[in-house]
Amino acid sequence: MWVPDFTTSTNESRGKIGPTIALADAVFNIAHTAMFVTALQTGDVSLLREATKDRIHQDIRLAASPACAAALQAGLDAGAWCGWLSGSGPTVALMCDPAMADAVAAALPADGHAKKLTIDFDGAVTL
Repeated sequence: MWVPDFTTSTNESRGKIGPTIALADAVFNIAHTAMFVTALQTGDVSLLREATKDRIHQDIRLAASPACAAALQAGLDAGAWCGWLSGSGPTVALMCDPAMADAVAAALPADGHAKKLTIDFDGAVTL
């Protein structure tokens, strides 16, 4: 995860998106959400980059924040399986093989800081 040294307004970020969404774009995003779940469930990381493509908000928000776009591309170029804006931005989330985490983190821009997170396979509570 790359957290920049600046903040953005959620309201302003949401305001950049129009009041309506094309049906084809909504279908695309829903289908890609299912692909993302399938990739995680099956362990097929080759699906992740395609699964995290977006037609509703990400390109608009990345265009408004070149630093976030640069961080996302740097992470992908360094070997991350996939990446996306976290929430309305400006945080960029990236997924990679744990063996690549240091290389991906090192490639991220200096005008922010990298946080390496791990997946908790047990969940919040183990009964």
